[in-house]
Amino acid sequence: MRSGRWITQNEPLTYLNEATAIWLRDLRGEFRTRYAVNSILMFAVTTLVAVSFSIGSFRIGEAEKPFLCSVLLWIILVFSALSGLSRSFVKEEEAGTMDVLKLSARPQAVFLGKLFFNLTLLGALQLIIVPLFILLMNYKIASPGLFAAMIISGGLGLGAGTTIVAAMIAQASARGALFAVLSFPLLLPLMITAIKGCERAADGMNTAGWPEVRIAVAYTVIMIIMSLFLFPLIWEE
Repeated sequence: MRSGRWITQNEPLTYLNEATAIWLRDLRGEFRTRYAVNSILMFAVTTLVAVSFSIGSFRIGEAEKPFLCSVLLWIILVFSALSGLSRSFVKEEEAGTMDVLKLSARPQAVFLGKLFFNLTLLGALQLIIVPLFILLMNYKIASPGLFAAMIISGGLGLGAGTTIVAAMIAQASARGALFAVLSFPLLLPLMITAIKGCERAADGMNTAGWPEVRIAVAYTVIMIIMSLFLFPLIWEE
């Protein structure tokens, strides 16, 4: 029993149903406006083209190329995400539907729904940008399995970190600047881990246990668990 009521066996399913409903509603709204998609893709494609033309004019040694390409790839992915994911909760505030959402779904379900939405956008971003980056930068991957696992686990951590920060700054006036300022220190350990993991994949250093992937997965799990505990305090503020 919790908070004066019995916990039923179907309660986790109810949370998932509410989260799925929020996720699908946000997807339908995004298909109509395309604000976040356009913002993320425009930033990512522009940066990628600029980087490919700039770096292409320099001669990069084969020894330095895996590290440099890994750094550039994750800079593009992280800052592209920061350019569009800040609106996860802002659009509720601007549309005046925040109170309706608070009444219709429980806080944890709201967080999970927004997380699913952000992960969907990040997945679409990665599906477009990563192959283009590999093609334009002639980025040779010696261990494709490790590389794919690092991209997926890094994307999950990126989505988890940006979602809770977006909730924190939803009611602030300078949302854009505040989102970047709060997100970057939180995402820096994940970014360093992802860069190292992609460098290993490019070099073919397929070490046992894939340590960087495990670190990224642990980061994601910790971030989601902490967010589920903290989000009700932020949401009901």
